[in-house]
Amino acid sequence: MEKSTEVKIAHLEMIQGVIGRMATDSQTLKTLTITITAAIIAIAQASGDSTPKLALLGIFPTLIFWYLTAYYLQVERAYRALYDAVRRDEDIDEFSMEWKPFKKIAGNLMFLAFRPTVFLIYTSAIVLLILVALVSVGESHQPQGAGLDDGRIHKQQHEKLPCFT
Repeated sequence: MEKSTEVKIAHLEMIQGVIGRMATDSQTLKTLTITITAAIIAIAQASGDSTPKLALLGIFPTLIFWYLTAYYLQVERAYRALYDAVRRDEDIDEFSMEWKPFKKIAGNLMFLAFRPTVFLIYTSAIVLLILVALVSVGESHQPQGAGLDDGRIHKQQHEKLPCFT
């Protein structure tokens, strides 16, 4: 009986390791999304005319990371279900790491993609990138010298010039 308990504990530890890696990978993707979004915005602002294109281009990696995060969450939840099955001494092969039989329990990808902890991060990044693109399009259509400050500065500089007549 002791050996069976030791085998069960070792099996649970293996499953817990995978669950930990899935959670870490999911968090890494969220962090990477925020970093890439900030970098794209910084590069887009420095590049001038190509700002809208760069900002909109940043949506694609965000969507890919969104999908991957939902997938990692699905796999993590399936492994949690496997963990519970092993813990409850259900009919699971020793050291089995098959998570796909628990995929239905984990939930589908669309449901997981719209969980608040996933949805809010990625939609915020996408909305921010779209706003940067829209604002930069609006700025690129303004004629040179159209701002009020430009006119005042030009007038002040003109008044300071010495008169030689």
